[in-house]
Amino acid sequence: WSDTDTTTLLNLVAAHKALAGEGLNFKVVFWNTVAAHLGNPSKGAPKTGRACKDEWKRLRKTYDAIDQHCGRSGFMYSLQLGANVGLKNEHLWNAFIRV
Repeated sequence: WSDTDTTTLLNLVAAHKALAGEGLNFKVVFWNTVAAHLGNPSKGAPKTGRACKDEWKRLRKTYDAIDQHCGRSGFMYSLQLGANVGLKNEHLWNAFIRV
């Protein structure tokens, strides 16, 4: 998935989120529509409805992990530095890993 393809997927999800209801669980028809919008992807093979749904699940899982990470005291995340694991916050990570 290229950044362009991912952005298209996210834009379509945002534009049609009312179709999903709580939990943002879209029906198969929606994912097939997304795949049609990605009929000529900028990277890789043409996307299927199933591939679009799987990518959405992966993105949500990544988002949820980052969101939980950021909710912990002393932890941060940025696009530039990621989780910014380093000596400065090593004690936090050591405590986190033990839990």
